[in-house]
Amino acid sequence: MILAILQARVSSSRLPGKVLKPLLGRPVLDLQIERVLRARRIDKLVVATSTGEDDEAIASLCKDLGVVCFRGALEDVLDRFYQAAQQQHPTTVVRLTGDCPLTGPEVIDGCIDFFGAGQFDYVSNAIEPSFPDGLDVEVMRFDCLEQAWREARLPSEREHVTPFIHSHPERYRIGHFRNDRDLSHLRWTVDEPEDLELVRAIYEALYQDNPAFSTRDILALLESRPELAVLNTGHQRNAGLMKSQQQDAAWRAGGGRYARSEALLERALKTIPLGSQTFSKSKTQYPYGVSPYFIQRGQGSHVWDVDGNEYVDFINGLAAMTLGYNDPDVTTAVRKQLEEGVIFSLPHPIEMEVAEKLVEMVPCAEMVRFGKNGSDATSGAIRLARAWTNRERVAVCGYHGWQDWYIGSTARWRGVPNSVRALTHSFPYNDLDALDKLLVEHPGEFAAVILEPMNTTEPLPGYLDGVKATTHRHGALLVFDETITGFRYANGGAQQRFGVTPDLATFGKGLANGYPVSAVAGRADVMQLMEEIFFSFTFGGETLSLSAALATMGKLQREPVVETMYHQGAKIIDGIRGLIERNEMGDFISICGNPTWSFLLLKDIAPYSQWQIKTLFMQEMLARGILTFGTHNISYSHSDADVAVLLKAYDEVLPLLAVAVRQRKLEAMLRCKPLEPLFKVR
Repeated sequence: MILAILQARVSSSRLPGKVLKPLLGRPVLDLQIERVLRARRIDKLVVATSTGEDDEAIASLCKDLGVVCFRGALEDVLDRFYQAAQQQHPTTVVRLTGDCPLTGPEVIDGCIDFFGAGQFDYVSNAIEPSFPDGLDVEVMRFDCLEQAWREARLPSEREHVTPFIHSHPERYRIGHFRNDRDLSHLRWTVDEPEDLELVRAIYEALYQDNPAFSTRDILALLESRPELAVLNTGHQRNAGLMKSQQQDAAWRAGGGRYARSEALLERALKTIPLGSQTFSKSKTQYPYGVSPYFIQRGQGSHVWDVDGNEYVDFINGLAAMTLGYNDPDVTTAVRKQLEEGVIFSLPHPIEMEVAEKLVEMVPCAEMVRFGKNGSDATSGAIRLARAWTNRERVAVCGYHGWQDWYIGSTARWRGVPNSVRALTHSFPYNDLDALDKLLVEHPGEFAAVILEPMNTTEPLPGYLDGVKATTHRHGALLVFDETITGFRYANGGAQQRFGVTPDLATFGKGLANGYPVSAVAGRADVMQLMEEIFFSFTFGGETLSLSAALATMGKLQREPVVETMYHQGAKIIDGIRGLIERNEMGDFISICGNPTWSFLLLKDIAPYSQWQIKTLFMQEMLARGILTFGTHNISYSHSDADVAVLLKAYDEVLPLLAVAVRQRKLEAMLRCKPLEPLFKVR
């Protein structure tokens, strides 16, 4: 389908409201729409305007004319244009602007025919102008427009839609549609009061006898009345684009690498606390001025932010990506399921299939219930343990989600009743005596001991076995929170890797390669009690995420996913450890964790806090195209080249940190305010 999009807005610095100015008693835009609809090659027309209050009049006019109107961003015109196109699913898009009411159908059709005949990606009649200013037509493949929308970041590229495309001739086959004679000295646009005067004179002379008057008709009129041609001389062509290009220079000079991210953050903060739905993805974790705040897309191990900056991603959706972004097997499974449906009035068989696969792969799993987030699963496990034991206290080690029962034991406890907070007790990892002492202090009161079986530190020999024995000796259930370690440390999780089977375990994140599904799995006799407690979700059996889970687990079984992650992660740990030793930084930096989920640990060192050091670390790593806040969450898609890029960045950044700390230059090297701690969970 060939879709024409006519851009129009009321706001204009040179001629406010120009598209609605009267022309033969009708708005300029009305007459331009009439001319565009005469083009034979166009299948559909959409008018794209902004959501601004002033542009309500344009939407109203389109409604009266029976023309589709799309309303989007005022300043980000590329986004508005792309969103208008995307809704219609075209193959080819024609760009027209609302200040060109003399653009004739023969020019539009000619440009489209030239585009098709030359098999171009993009065609314009204005980049190398030979038509009058004001007959501008651009034709492009939709996928090229989509690429521009994803990658363009300069002010001129966002405000004028196509500069990204025609400034990359190495990527796109670009054609120039030329007139049979050079008329580029003529000005037939409507951008100044004198322009409107000329256009009115042309319409008054030609429209009544020939509403479909052509470019040749206009030229004949101007030759017979030369006084009209000089009405609007002296104005510069493409003044708006040139102004935006000046802003490009200022953007570059001002370090505008994250300009669009910061603008979107400002916008998001008006409707979303912290500007993000997730603390760990919010401005609390990324230093302002040197960080992206929004990611546009991901592929494999790489992501692109909204400013077009590319990164090798070692955060991986907070360790949710096991296979990598847009994994083809997962995407294919989800697309296939989408054709059947997402949610129904009764269970879909895939609920059972995924549960069976979990039972097949996970040692403790005899029965399974699904949630959407890791917090759902851990909270369900705790409620189940309390129901099974008729006890209320819980011992915790690690991070277990946002629900009251756990978060009340952290520094982020506001809003949690004191009575709930009093029931949760934390204990240190790898300290069996501390756990036993805690349980002894409240005999017969603990329902569960829940812990991440490993995070930053390997379990000491016999530790996890000891936790299980101690827990059972005190009559409680052992719960492994495998939200991260599941399907990462081994196909059956950390319990398989360390050979210790808990009563219950919880899974999420990598279970479905980033799709929202979690699970509680465990002993059949305990899980059967799920029939009596209330753990139920409208979207608990949502099929797209379950399809992703089934595809992910299947790939884990077929291919060396975990083995590859261990291999790549080990190279990272060894490489970073060597760089720390070479730069003699072991007094305040270390590397630890599992190869698939490792941590760069920073310590306070006078006169600096770990948060100041971390801020400088992130500033420099992000500038080098590495997305990390100190963790290395490996996915199957991380290549040797990705590992090399990461280690090269560390080879450059660690010496900078050494200079900053040893020579006390950290403040001078920071281009932003230091981060502040959220809360410590490990």
